[in-house]
Amino acid sequence: MNSKKENLGWGKTTEAGAEIWDANPIFLQMPARRRDWLKLVFYPKKFFLYQYIKKALQEEIKHRDLSDPFTILDVGCGTGSTVIDFKRAFGRRVDVTGIDVVRLQIDIGRKKIKERAINAELDWYDGKQFPFSDKTFDAVYTSDVLGHVAGVELWLSEINRVLKSGGALAMFAESKLGRHALVRNYLFKRGLNVDPHKKYHISLYSKNGLKRLVEGAGFEIESMRSVFWASFFAHPDEFYHELNASGQRGFFVLRMINKLLTFVKKKAHPVSTAASELYGLVEACLIGKWIEAQGYIILGKKS
Repeated sequence: MNSKKENLGWGKTTEAGAEIWDANPIFLQMPARRRDWLKLVFYPKKFFLYQYIKKALQEEIKHRDLSDPFTILDVGCGTGSTVIDFKRAFGRRVDVTGIDVVRLQIDIGRKKIKERAINAELDWYDGKQFPFSDKTFDAVYTSDVLGHVAGVELWLSEINRVLKSGGALAMFAESKLGRHALVRNYLFKRGLNVDPHKKYHISLYSKNGLKRLVEGAGFEIESMRSVFWASFFAHPDEFYHELNASGQRGFFVLRMINKLLTFVKKKAHPVSTAASELYGLVEACLIGKWIEAQGYIILGKKS
């Protein structure tokens, strides 16, 4: 079984130039217990996305016999951590399938689900047409993927096509800098893009642009909220490399603050990391609906 040290990392680049998303599952046993679900308070995006899938499953149980399992598709599944989480959370009541465009991730993910005795499918696809028939799935989960997709409209139409009528969409999508991303905007307007994944972010939209795209693809959005408006303080490490790159002489005050925050966060890890993530959840719950930052949790259904 892979340990954290054996993981390739989150948003790391391989020698072949592919960006790898390799993380451990959150739920460590089957069936997942209440205390496992409580851990989601330290994973703000997944807190909303997982809970929405759970809600969709519970609603479906009321209307049909789940001897025919509830079907979930993870689009951009990486190495399968969320696929494993869903199987551990819901067991035989669900069939879970993951697809990804990076073959290495699929190969690693298949080994992981085999090592953990998880009954799920991971498949490679070409990034265009999903290898499934119309109306195959009850729910689609996708996180940190849309910004990497070249043909977003086609991609969203494929999600719609494979979803059953009324099926759930649980998505986190990266976006353009919103008006409340104050520090990022300040730096960006002065020529410094601190997005750690800017090399791979090819399809970034404003909040309203994202909303129009998703609704235009045939979805009804029930909730849309941002997370980590104050990312400069919560995740100073995301700013560190660009702010302190070789030859960087500007932004002296921000660089000094960033160095201090990064040092403190590293020294106080894992407590500091947990506190930052918990803050992200509180922020999303209290003001996330009104903030325009650089990523949005989108919860909706196929119209």
